Amino acid sequence: MTTSPAVQTALVLSYSDIASDPRVRREIDWLVSDGWTVDTIGLGAHPTASVRDHFALADAGAFARSRVGTLLAHILLPHRQRFRALVARRIPKEASGRVRSGQYDLVVFNEPEFAPWVEDRKDFTPAARRGRMHLDLHEYHNPDVRRRTLGGRITGPHYRWTRRHIGSPAFTSRTVVNTPIGQLYADEFDIPVPAQVRNAPPFVPDLQPSPVDPTEIRMLFHGLPSWSRGFAELLEALKELPEIFSMTFMLTPNPVVHARLRDEIAVHPAKDRIQIVPPAPMREIAQRINPYDVEVVFYKPTGINLQFAMPNKFFEAAQGRLALVVGETATMAPIVREYGHGLVVPEFTWESLRDTLAELDAPKVERMKRRSAIVAEAINSDSEGRSFLGAIADSPKIGASS
Repeated sequence: MTTSPAVQTALVLSYSDIASDPRVRREIDWLVSDGWTVDTIGLGAHPTASVRDHFALADAGAFARSRVGTLLAHILLPHRQRFRALVARRIPKEASGRVRSGQYDLVVFNEPEFAPWVEDRKDFTPAARRGRMHLDLHEYHNPDVRRRTLGGRITGPHYRWTRRHIGSPAFTSRTVVNTPIGQLYADEFDIPVPAQVRNAPPFVPDLQPSPVDPTEIRMLFHGLPSWSRGFAELLEALKELPEIFSMTFMLTPNPVVHARLRDEIAVHPAKDRIQIVPPAPMREIAQRINPYDVEVVFYKPTGINLQFAMPNKFFEAAQGRLALVVGETATMAPIVREYGHGLVVPEFTWESLRDTLAELDAPKVERMKRRSAIVAEAINSDSEGRSFLGAIADSPKIGASS
């Protein structure tokens, strides 16, 4: 007679509203599909029905809700006490009690904000440390930020102290958005290269590329609105592109960026071919963007995360069966060349973007959109979930003796 293995329980932590955080939501989905019972700690309400218990972070203490109080905490308190005052005390006691008593076989830390907690022996007791400790770093966390303003110089030392815990030996495994960024962490902290888990959404079957109108090539940018994401270059290129090119910005909220973009469009010579539309629900993005033709992901490499950018929209565009136009990067350009589902802009100038887009016509776009269907099946959350779960499963447990 055989007995079924005991159900394993995981705690997923994120200093975000988990319900609207696609990467953390996918982690939960992967764990649940692998048979784990999942609890969460984060901002906002209960994120999804598949989560057993959600522990919402408590409000910051009264002193930490004011800028002066926060700055005083950074000036007066030692690092560990400051972390407890500003972060750890917001964790509900029931959640920390479950950790302390060893009720979790796995704790998943998202980004470094909570990383110092793993070395707090009050909660991470020998019983707690019998489980695995996984750190998903997401993107690159630059050690040189927070140096330019007085407030930044005051809070910067705590940020860098928190960041140093990326290399903590208490973590049994780590993942990151792509291997080039993972290599940066490996070199800095003398750790194994974190496993690559790209921000690819679930595969959307039975979605066909939409037909391309020979009189209108519908370009799209969807997602986070930011001028660092090529808006200025796009608008300049549109001034000289043929009239068959139209542009839609499908943007999440940001009043300041929206206002500036509306002002730019209002005086643009192609304003009748440019529009801003509301964002799509996270689980409906592929279907909502499917009527468009070409997603433009043109990020000047002005920082490490932009240099090695591999954003959600890059993979979401493939699920929507769109062609891609990307900059010459070490991350996106090789995939576009491998699959042939788009074009690579050779230089990070608006003129180079204009010239690359001008090469497109309806037959070329139709071929690229058909190729994007191949990418959608090859790179999606299933393939990335196997990497995520594999990184955890292959890691050794530290054990109670550490």
